[in-house]
Amino acid sequence: MTLKKALLAALMVIAVAPWSASHAATYDVMNLPAVPSELATKSLIYTIAKMGDRHFATGHFGHILYSDDGGETWTQAEVPVRSSILDIHFPTPEKGWAVGHEGIILHSADGGKTWVKQYDGLRFGQEGLAYYQSLLESDPENELYSVLIGEMEFAIGQGADKPFFRVFFINDTQGYAVGAYGMSMVTFDGGENWEPNMHRIENDSFFHMFDFAPLPEAGRFFISGEAGLFLVGDVNARLATQVPSVPWEGSFFAASGTADGAIVMGGLRGRMFRTADQGQTWSAVEKPDTSSIVDGTLLADGRQVFVGIAGEVLLSEDDGNSFSLVPVSSGGQIYAVEEGPAGTLLLGGPGGIKQLSLPQ
Repeated sequence: MTLKKALLAALMVIAVAPWSASHAATYDVMNLPAVPSELATKSLIYTIAKMGDRHFATGHFGHILYSDDGGETWTQAEVPVRSSILDIHFPTPEKGWAVGHEGIILHSADGGKTWVKQYDGLRFGQEGLAYYQSLLESDPENELYSVLIGEMEFAIGQGADKPFFRVFFINDTQGYAVGAYGMSMVTFDGGENWEPNMHRIENDSFFHMFDFAPLPEAGRFFISGEAGLFLVGDVNARLATQVPSVPWEGSFFAASGTADGAIVMGGLRGRMFRTADQGQTWSAVEKPDTSSIVDGTLLADGRQVFVGIAGEVLLSEDDGNSFSLVPVSSGGQIYAVEEGPAGTLLLGGPGGIKQLSLPQ
């Protein structure tokens, strides 16, 4: 499963300027609760995820939905913000986190039925500035801390204008949120405290980070993102190092592991690549021409699915070495894909949630 970081969301980061103070005073999406809507399942959906036996979908206006019958029916959760929610993750059946625009981080302790706000983008600049000033005081020769102080000062001036694209928890206490312009946070206490993590990620150009997932080895993970960014990290070392051998400089919006432990990444212009050795060598994926690849998932039977933003659904039966198109009767853009019940997919996009039967 990937972020759940749809191309539209990425473009919105660049295109949308911070609101004026007068507008924010009358309509503050970070402090107004999401409004219950009977049309939530037919509205814009950014991500769909299956966590245990429950499916989740997130969208604009603070919409978080959950389903216990494979997506046949959905219930809208109680959410304290109206920010667009771009990703969700549950390390346990009860404890989960969601992230989105305005640097929002939400937490649920009841399986996703109700949510509280743990963090927002205004705190990112203010607390980040104090954090890196403290590190610089203890290590005055560290030039990176000086650079990050400048980034935090800039963030304070911009306000809460940056989204988190991806959230992932190693367990119910240690988790990460990554997003636009290199924004990265870590918690070791279940979100009671979030601290900046940008100094431990080798992303000197502050590229957007769109996807984040564990590798087969315990404690290892990868991050993919803008301009061919591919990082391999270690939880214990608290470091993520850039892999320089990526054969393309376009953005990777979606990545997914295969049944045999490889990684397939897709992005702009429908380009897709596969690595079986954590980025040391790569091969181009055989596939039809498609629009930009924005999401992907590994099915329970070992097959792999990716989707293009223009509505294409791609299926692989050989661990991501090649993909073929799955017929889709209904048109429209797709931002998200997840496995549904009994050989089906759940698709999300501007038209809400739809179901598609897979070939057997």
